[in-house]
Amino acid sequence: MKVTKIIFLTAILAFTGTNAFAETKPIPKFKDLDADGNKSLDENEYAGVKDSGVKKTFTDLDKNKDGKLSVNEYSVILDEDCE
Repeated sequence: MKVTKIIFLTAILAFTGTNAFAETKPIPKFKDLDADGNKSLDENEYAGVKDSGVKKTFTDLDKNKDGKLSVNEYSVILDEDCE
């Protein structure tokens, strides 16, 4: 019975395209993402967090809606469980 359950779960994961066994990378430091050194992140720079399992979008974090993330806005993903 255990083998049947494992096969079933594996088939469901494959069908949904979910890789439950994939490792997530650590959340990058702000300074490592700030490619141009302007002390803010644009959407392209923020894309560097996509492999770290962060659920918050750029728009979610950009509280003042200026099109860039400050260190304070970015730090929310370090302080919260971003689910």
